[in-house]
Amino acid sequence: MSAEAEIPMKQQVNAKQVLVLDDDPVFRALVRSLLESQGYQVTEGDNGLTGLQSLTTAVPDLVICDIEMPLLNGIEFVEEVSHQYPSLPMIVVSGTGKMSVVAKALKFGIKDFVTKPIADPVHLLDTVSSTLKESQDSMLMSRDFSSQWFRLNEQGELPEDQELHWHLDYLHQHPDVSRELLQALLPEPRTQQGDWTLNFRVLQNPERVPLVFDYAWNINGQFLFYIVDSNVAQDLAVSSTLLVRALFDDYIRNHDGQLFHLEELLINLSKAINVAECAAPLNAAVGLVDFPSQSIELHSAGVSAHWHNGTNTTTVNTPKCLGVNQDRETTVCNMSREHSNSLKLTGLDSSTCQLIIQNRQI
Repeated sequence: MSAEAEIPMKQQVNAKQVLVLDDDPVFRALVRSLLESQGYQVTEGDNGLTGLQSLTTAVPDLVICDIEMPLLNGIEFVEEVSHQYPSLPMIVVSGTGKMSVVAKALKFGIKDFVTKPIADPVHLLDTVSSTLKESQDSMLMSRDFSSQWFRLNEQGELPEDQELHWHLDYLHQHPDVSRELLQALLPEPRTQQGDWTLNFRVLQNPERVPLVFDYAWNINGQFLFYIVDSNVAQDLAVSSTLLVRALFDDYIRNHDGQLFHLEELLINLSKAINVAECAAPLNAAVGLVDFPSQSIELHSAGVSAHWHNGTNTTTVNTPKCLGVNQDRETTVCNMSREHSNSLKLTGLDSSTCQLIIQNRQI
């Protein structure tokens, strides 16, 4: 361990219990040594099955789990634990180049990840500390992993003393890994509720930061979504995209059971992009579909959004990128029940995107 990476000894961390699962005994010994130097109490296991058996007798405060293990691999273990122990925070460990696998684990509610080999022990300890801190508040357990990285507060804002985790530096240094992570985190392109189906049709340039979209339904018959082309942000493309994801997920979490309001989300996005040192303006389209009123509210930034409801076409275009200013201008368009509705974006960087909304009774 280098002098720069020396870790000061601590006597106790409120007796926090950590379960470390990895089939590599050398790695387990390293992690145990690091954690015990900070006062954590550590138990070990060499596979996922051993981990599940251990949880039946004692549930720790945190699990650190390798992705690739015998008998029951990390993904299988994470999926099982997420169902049986939904409030148990977990951190996954993966070798470089396994980001698509890590992304699968992140979708099961994993709050963070670390990579092998551990180049800087401080990164691991910071990850453990922040994950345990977040888990103390049950309201924060539903946060997306990117929200934890950005440490958004309850208002969905970035505190002035914000310090990002080491992950952003890692992703900046590994552009291939960054593209793989963003691609793997995309939701299913097709979704439906009641009589309506929605389908995102996206063609990507594999050499560029991928076009990223996400969406959420609520019980009031609303569908909120965004589509981000972050290549204009250049070196800050990945961190800018993850910031949008974090803000979007926190907005959804804070509006559980309540009506979505597009202007509120746009305020949060613009404000955060303006104040975050790790973010830059980007091209985006943000929309809110209201099925009870059969309408869609649209905001485009840096791209042209063409809405067609089978009879009429409306073009929405704000030249300035999202985050350049506080522009929150939106356009409301009618939606057809008898015809297929489509939102097509133009002006994207080496990508194409279209959202098709259709009533299944057509």
